[in-house]
Amino acid sequence: MQKLFYPIFFTFCLMCFNETVYSQAPASVKHGPLGVFIFLGKEIPSGKSIVSYKIERSDDSVHWKMIAEVKTPSGFDAFRAKVEKAKTFFPSQPLPPKEKLNELYSKAVAFGNTDSLKGMRLLLPIKIALGIMYYDTTAPPKNTCRYRINSIKTSGDLLQSIVTDTISLPYHAVYDTINYNESSYNQNSVMVKWKSMGKNPAPLFMVYKFKNNVPAIATGTTARFSINDTTYYTYTDTTLNKNDAAKEMQYFILPYDYYGNSGNSSQVAVITQDNFNKGGFMRNHISFKPMLSGIQVCWHFSDPFTVKTFEIYRSESEKIGFWKLSDVAASDTAFLDQQIWPEKTYYYYIQVVAKAGKRTKQSPVLMAKVPGIGFSEKLNVPALLQVAMADNRIRLIVETKDTAATHLRIYRGEKGALVALPNLVEINKSAFVVFNDSSLKPHYQVDVFYAVRNEKNGSGISNLSEELPVASNGDSNEATYFYAYPDKGKIELYWDDVLIRNNNYVSYSLLRQYGTANSKTPLMVLAENLTLSSFTDTNAHSGNQYTYILRLVEKSGNGDKTYKVTTPAGIEK
Repeated sequence: MQKLFYPIFFTFCLMCFNETVYSQAPASVKHGPLGVFIFLGKEIPSGKSIVSYKIERSDDSVHWKMIAEVKTPSGFDAFRAKVEKAKTFFPSQPLPPKEKLNELYSKAVAFGNTDSLKGMRLLLPIKIALGIMYYDTTAPPKNTCRYRINSIKTSGDLLQSIVTDTISLPYHAVYDTINYNESSYNQNSVMVKWKSMGKNPAPLFMVYKFKNNVPAIATGTTARFSINDTTYYTYTDTTLNKNDAAKEMQYFILPYDYYGNSGNSSQVAVITQDNFNKGGFMRNHISFKPMLSGIQVCWHFSDPFTVKTFEIYRSESEKIGFWKLSDVAASDTAFLDQQIWPEKTYYYYIQVVAKAGKRTKQSPVLMAKVPGIGFSEKLNVPALLQVAMADNRIRLIVETKDTAATHLRIYRGEKGALVALPNLVEINKSAFVVFNDSSLKPHYQVDVFYAVRNEKNGSGISNLSEELPVASNGDSNEATYFYAYPDKGKIELYWDDVLIRNNNYVSYSLLRQYGTANSKTPLMVLAENLTLSSFTDTNAHSGNQYTYILRLVEKSGNGDKTYKVTTPAGIEK
């Protein structure tokens, strides 16, 4: 377990006073990593005013199931044992010594409410041990439920009954991205600092160190502080021996909140004894490659063993305006930039990032001009129809609008500052193209925009399409899109996956009829009990027009939600 600075204990308590997560109204609920935390009320079930809380759970607010009856332990030893057990859920929350804990327990039993606890009432292990908070680890995942809290008087009668808000599992914590900042070390100690920028920093964190390629909790001291919108997380270990200092050391941190919900881990910080002053750039070269539709930057670094990655920077000015275009592996000696336009001049330099994470050597600035004849053919602009979550990926549906184009280039990033993804998407004269971006995690979809452009190998490009953000899933009862398009003798169908958002629906049914949506032709059932959000109809005939009907099937077997889409006439086989 990590050691905490003595002042951090008081800082933690002061933070708790200001955090609304600890000012819970009676019978409120919070997500936990294994279940649901339920805040039962201010009255302590020790027999002073109430003897217990009876907790019921329901997934429909009609049928309730008794899951627990909570009471304050009858003696200090039992109370202390319960505190120690609850402490495993909150490893970074400090606890008072035994004497203070005994005094706190005696006051709580005597007064019968949390007013006697003062600042200590904010510590969650104490809440659980006293019986004013309960951790339900039996709540079913992928389900929405609520709780009813019944306060029982000493006479056995019901004092009051409170119903919580609804809550669902699983829950994924999201915090500002944490990046490596700096480090320093000698033969006796190592210090590593990470930072995050934004208004949603992780309130708590744990440091891990790789031992035999397996991460383990690192011993040492930690601290967290903020300056404006930047939060810093530091780790210091003063127990190194000479053998440790001579080895490569790797650290990362795992952020989490006061309830133990963890977020994405930080970058791994690699601490080494490399001498970065020996390496240097030699034989750098740059040129426009018309057959590759790009500018190729080549380099040779004399000491690649010390390199973690190379960063490629670009600008349209020789002196200012450089921004990072890409990271490449230490083993690479060339980079192809295809995010270029004809009749423009671009400037580049390569930045070394050492294994310890520090930026060291920088190459000279290299210049290349893209001639006007590089892209002689102007292609039509494709239409980006939809950008939405599907099957835990971000799916793009594109209407190409140009049969001369050979592939699509996908751009992603913040609005007005998009960067091309490395892989091209082949078109093969298709009218529509579907691209699944699995390189971006679902919880990063907020404020991410996409755009596309048509390209023809070595001779043509189009302007960028309209930028579209990742669409929210919207109403959990609705499919926000349903597309059908012909592709080489078949019809591909895609729709918004409602099943992952609403467990009242269990499957899809897909039907087809000839003609438009108003035609009177018979319906044909193509598939039933579908659980995927796509289907390929391989029995469509050339020259016909079809209407497809998507039906959402409820647990009861009904299908009260239907959606229609009609293909264009003249499908080519």
